[in-house]
Amino acid sequence: MSVQTKVLIPVTVLLVLLPVAVIWIVNDTITRQVREEAVTALTTADGVFRHLLENQGRDLLEHYNSALGERGTMQRTYQDLLKIAANQSPAAVHTLRDALAQQLGGDTVAILLASDGATAPVGARSDDSLFAADAFTRAALPLSRAALAGESGSAWIALDGTVLNTVAVPVVVNNQVAGALTVGVRVSEATVQEFKQLTGTEIVLLAGDRVAASTVSGVDLAGLGGGASRPGEAQQRVLKGEHFLATAGAYGEVAGVGGFRYVLLSSYEQSRRTLAEMQRTLVAVSAAGILLSAGAVWFFVRRIIHPLRQLRDTAEAVGHGDFSRRMGRLANDELGDLAEAFNRMTSNLQTLRTELERAVETLQATQAQLIQSEKLSAVGQFVAGVAHELNNPLTAVIGFSDLLVQTPTDPAIKPHLERIARSAHRCHKIVQNLLGFARQHPPERALVAVNDAIDEVLEIMAYDFRTGNVEIVREFGEDLPLILADRHQLQQVFINILSNGRQAIQAFSNQGRITLRTRRVDADVQVELADNGPGISAENLSRIFDPFFTTKPVGKGTGLGLSLCYGIVREHGGTISARSEPGQGASFLITVPAASAAAGASEARTEPAARRADGTGRSVLVVDDEEEILALTRELLRQDGYTVETVAGGEAAVAAIARTRFDVIVSDWKMPGMNGLQLYEHLLATHPAAAARVCFMSGDVVSDAFQEFLRRQARVCLPKPFSIKDFQNAVAGLLELGMAT
Repeated sequence: MSVQTKVLIPVTVLLVLLPVAVIWIVNDTITRQVREEAVTALTTADGVFRHLLENQGRDLLEHYNSALGERGTMQRTYQDLLKIAANQSPAAVHTLRDALAQQLGGDTVAILLASDGATAPVGARSDDSLFAADAFTRAALPLSRAALAGESGSAWIALDGTVLNTVAVPVVVNNQVAGALTVGVRVSEATVQEFKQLTGTEIVLLAGDRVAASTVSGVDLAGLGGGASRPGEAQQRVLKGEHFLATAGAYGEVAGVGGFRYVLLSSYEQSRRTLAEMQRTLVAVSAAGILLSAGAVWFFVRRIIHPLRQLRDTAEAVGHGDFSRRMGRLANDELGDLAEAFNRMTSNLQTLRTELERAVETLQATQAQLIQSEKLSAVGQFVAGVAHELNNPLTAVIGFSDLLVQTPTDPAIKPHLERIARSAHRCHKIVQNLLGFARQHPPERALVAVNDAIDEVLEIMAYDFRTGNVEIVREFGEDLPLILADRHQLQQVFINILSNGRQAIQAFSNQGRITLRTRRVDADVQVELADNGPGISAENLSRIFDPFFTTKPVGKGTGLGLSLCYGIVREHGGTISARSEPGQGASFLITVPAASAAAGASEARTEPAARRADGTGRSVLVVDDEEEILALTRELLRQDGYTVETVAGGEAAVAAIARTRFDVIVSDWKMPGMNGLQLYEHLLATHPAAAARVCFMSGDVVSDAFQEFLRRQARVCLPKPFSIKDFQNAVAGLLELGMAT
């Protein structure tokens, strides 16, 4: 269900229920008010009606009292009629009734004559068409007796569907009651009509279950007096399609003479019609209001839903990655604010996505760099292991070749021996350079000769240049000052630039050339590395030192090489710049401050002089797991007159030391089984004097922990491959130390 439907349904229901509730409340209120007004009118009319009846009875009684008094105008006539009636003459009674009817009107329908002292009437007459005379005599007998007793009275009598206003008056002669006259005057339709005009209600008089007189015609009024009988109570009645409120009552019962019942009817048809008309008007107005309100709600809901749908479509587009979608300004209201907020959110998302893409690219480049670093670390560990394996045979090759060169031999063979010695020393230098480059060094500053550092790099990369047909041209300046730098970081700068140049040349030409120039400029040392490759475009030249910028294909470079070079040179207080023209090669210029004279003096080193001791009478124990090393050291020591014993492991060395005292113990550091460090610790615990005469040698990378151990114990470690001079100096030094102690 849409939002529009969800809003329209409850709003429409509310719009319908509200008028219905209003109409119901208005109808109930007005109906109750109309009923209350009708009941009030009926109550008032009932009082007026009863008052009219009371007045009519009183007037009739006063008339007869006045007329029949001793000086009354009808006194004589009534006396004569009474005498005639005493003779039991019905004609006289009839004549009297006719006379009274003539005087009082045609409504006089009954008359009763009684003589003084009589207990029964002496004559009675009635309208035989209405009721019998004896019935009237019985009904009026209490009034007649009271009149014979001298008390006049009146009562309302209902007989056979007729209501009589009845009075009984004594006939006084000579101040004595001579008889009584009881007259019954029928309440006629004309009288009831007069009452209707005075009360403003329809009137129905009931004699028993019969209608005696009524202002309502043409309807069956039988049973109308049933139901409410107490004043103030009202019932609804419908007569001839007209709605009435009816109240019933009784009147006229006096001194045992029964009265009659009556019904007053107040019409509220006009009020009802007015109410119905008002209801129809309210319904019409409510229906029009509902339609107009529903239309207005639909219009405003549509105005709200339309931008919401537009927002939904735009949000879906943004969700699918189209961050260019924007919502127009809808209006100067909350919807307009929502549109602007959504546009700002979309713009922020677009910015965040761009930044995220850059971050991902940076992360990927960093990940590639980390992978490359891990590869370099693995290569370094591999190189260290290979170097250790090479150093042992190189030690033997260098040592024996040096021995052969020093030994008198055939002049034709000596040049070959010298070539073997030079090649072995070259291998040694290459291995040392590889170890120095692959080893992880903490940043440290020392005096560095730039030309020597470049030569070491060129030796490492010689194979790449040779197989890539790249010619290396050295134009080194002489008498360059030393610089205070981290040798390994500086060599990393040279390697990165040379590698980039070699790769650029290989993609550009089959024959390349890289020229390296060094010179002194004032107090600085400058290094220029120039190639004849394709050069660098102007737009890329300004970005080559930016991190992660590279023109190489994906997976071929990380874009960190030159940025690292820039950082290293700046850390050394120098500058690095590049010049290039497309097709004319590229040139990198590095300027580093020269070291001060004080720094050069503090870092000066003196080459130790060769020391060869006479080993006659001295014994040396050599411990190594390489037979060639044992053979070489044995030959060197025997030439100087030492007594030499060689063993292939730490366990054999412990046994040899236990049976022989050695002046010098030379032990390899890394051996299977008990290594050199464990051998030293054993001697330190069991033969402290022997431990003081131990010298180590190693063809592996010396760890920081082992270097700390050597410093703390004041021990010497001879790196493999070592020269004859270094070995002789180390043994002579330990021998001199032992003699001094």
